[in-house]
Amino acid sequence: MSNCYDSAAKFYDLDYQYQGDFPFFQRYAQAGAVLELACGTGRMSIPLAESGLHVHGLDLSQPMLDIFRAKLAKLPEEVRQRITITQGNMANFDLGEKFPLIIIPFRSFQALTEDADIASCLQCVKQHLAPGGRFIVNCFVPKKHMHKWCYPEKIYREIDGVTCKSVGERVDTKRQIIYPVMIYEHGEQRTEEPLELRYYYPRQLQKLLRNAGFRIVERHGDYDGGKIKRHGGEQIYVCEVAQ
Repeated sequence: MSNCYDSAAKFYDLDYQYQGDFPFFQRYAQAGAVLELACGTGRMSIPLAESGLHVHGLDLSQPMLDIFRAKLAKLPEEVRQRITITQGNMANFDLGEKFPLIIIPFRSFQALTEDADIASCLQCVKQHLAPGGRFIVNCFVPKKHMHKWCYPEKIYREIDGVTCKSVGERVDTKRQIIYPVMIYEHGEQRTEEPLELRYYYPRQLQKLLRNAGFRIVERHGDYDGGKIKRHGGEQIYVCEVAQ
């Protein structure tokens, strides 16, 4: 299975701990429960639960969820009681309940690369949204020149004795998929994690959401409410089920 961080899960939190997106999602999670799809190691789910919310996290990756559960064991009992973890595929899930807020943070929606999986995920989201509920999804905005996603091995961060590198192996412009490889070097150990990520231009993602039966009620280019840029940066959509 691709995009599951099966090899490099233990480096995920080290590499992606500071995203600045938590306050944004917390603002929309004022009451009730939150469903986080592709919850990973609990980077978002845990602080949401610590703020007093009930959180259901779903992820396909067993290594990522193992880390999540290890973190959970160290939390106070009242926080643990507010978190439910399910191993499952965000392209096809049935949790038997509805949520006032469903989120797919940090570009995780782009881990779905097949049209059928993408459509199925959005339908599952609709089925799990409570009346009047909101769905928030985030993807990056493609660069102006997509060939820049092809690049030789380079260092982009060194932290706590770990050298974080990446390689841009190739870009499939027809299917709109990039193929980066994340590399983590710690002492003599080298761990590689190949990824496959679908990319969307803003109009494409907006059309996809509308065709799936959502109405976009807010759109942002960053977590401070900026506008979506033409090239590069983020695209964040707050949606509800269209009537």
